[in-house]
Amino acid sequence: MRTIYLRKEDKNGIRKVLLDMPYLSSHKLIRFPKYKFEDGLYLLNKTKKANEVEKYNLTKDKIKKEDENFYYFRFPFKPDEVEDYAN
Repeated sequence: MRTIYLRKEDKNGIRKVLLDMPYLSSHKLIRFPKYKFEDGLYLLNKTKKANEVEKYNLTKDKIKKEDENFYYFRFPFKPDEVEDYAN
């Protein structure tokens, strides 16, 4: 599986945050550390329409489960439907 990044826009541009790819590939869930979570994190996914991209925001209402250290988000895409680099 290729590398997928979350993105976060701030005053200095766009930051990339690497996802836990081994966990994602084996569980089909985004495992994200609670201490790194912040509002505004998103993935860019390719829509079914040619050349269109949408933001998929990771928000607390999309948390599927959590434990002491991590939030687990549903990953509703195929890996090739997600942009893998930040512009």
